[in-house]
Amino acid sequence: MEIIRWGILLALVLPVPFCLGLIPVKHMDRLQRTPAMTYVCGWFVSFFLFELTAVPFILFEQSFTLLVTVYTCIVAAVLVLSLWKGRSLWKDYLEEIRTLGEMPWTVKLGWAVFFLLVFFQMAYAVLYEYYDGDDAYYIAIAVLTDKFDTMYLRDAYSGYIRPLDTRHAFSPTPVYQAWLSRLSGIAPAVVAHSVLAPVWLMFLYCIYGQICSRLLRNQKKYRPLFMILIAVWFMYGNISLYTTETFAMTRTWQGKGMMAGMVIPALFLCLLYLAQEDVSQGMWLLFICVCMTAVFATSISFMVIPTITGVAAVLLGIRKKSVRFAAELFLCCAPCLLLAVCYMVMR
Repeated sequence: MEIIRWGILLALVLPVPFCLGLIPVKHMDRLQRTPAMTYVCGWFVSFFLFELTAVPFILFEQSFTLLVTVYTCIVAAVLVLSLWKGRSLWKDYLEEIRTLGEMPWTVKLGWAVFFLLVFFQMAYAVLYEYYDGDDAYYIAIAVLTDKFDTMYLRDAYSGYIRPLDTRHAFSPTPVYQAWLSRLSGIAPAVVAHSVLAPVWLMFLYCIYGQICSRLLRNQKKYRPLFMILIAVWFMYGNISLYTTETFAMTRTWQGKGMMAGMVIPALFLCLLYLAQEDVSQGMWLLFICVCMTAVFATSISFMVIPTITGVAAVLLGIRKKSVRFAAELFLCCAPCLLLAVCYMVMR
C-alpha cells in the first residue's frame, strides 16, 4: 500500500506536470521544444489551473473535498488534451536526446559535473532537511486543510475556528500541497520536505537551464559551464536567511521560496523571449501562467508583478515601436490585477 501511495505522489510531481506542459510547448519555437521547457511549462500550467479553481472555492468557504474533486477532474481533462495535442512533440524530444550524443566529450563532462551537483543538492535537501519557522504556518495549514476539510478557516497555530484568512486566501500554496497529500495519502509534511524540496529544486534548475539556452543560443559548448556556476552559486549563497539561494535550498515548498526561486526567474525567461521580434503563442501562454503563479505563491505579487510587467511593457514597446505590443504585454497581468481588486475588497 505504501508503494502505491508513493507511486501516486511521484506521478503527480513528475510525469503529470511534464504532460501538462505539452500544450504551451506545442506552440513554441524549435529552440524551446525541449523536455526541460515542457516540464517548466507543465508546473506553471498546473499552478495556473489551481489558482483559478481554488480561489473561488476558498472565498465562498466551500469544502476542500469538493475542490479536490473539481480540480482533479480539470487536471485529468487537460492531461488527456495535452497528450493528444502534443503527440507530435516526442519526435523533437528524441532529436534533442540524439544531439546530446554528438556533443564533444568536454561538453558531456561538463553536463555530467552539473548533474552530479544537482543530484547532490537534491539529496542534501532531503537528508538534511531544514525546518524553517514558516513551516509552523505552511505545513500546519496543509494539515488543517486535509484533516478538517476547510480552507483558511482555522488558525494555523492553534487549530481553532476563525474567520476566513483573506491575507492568504488568494495564495493557496499549502492547499495545493494538501491536494497532493489527499490524492496520495502521504502526510503534508512529508510531501513538502521529502518530495517537493528536491523536485522543485530540479524544477528551478530547469528554468535556469532555459535561460542559459536563450542567453547562449549560439554558444552551446559554454552552457554546462554556465549551469555549473549557477549550481555552485546556489550551494554557497547562504549568506543570510533571506537570499534567493537560502530560499531555494531550505524552503522551496513555501510561497516565498517559490516566488524567489521559480517565479521571478521564469518571469525573466519569458521577457527574454518576448523581447524577440517574433514571439510564439506558447510563450504568451507561459507568461500568463507565470503571472498567475506569482499570486498562487504569495500575495505580494499584487504589487510586484504589475510593476515588473508595466516597466517591461514600456521598454519593449519602445524597443519594438509598438503601443499595441506594450498593451498586450501589460494585459497579461490583468487576472493578477483583478485578484488584487478582490483582495482589497475582501480586506
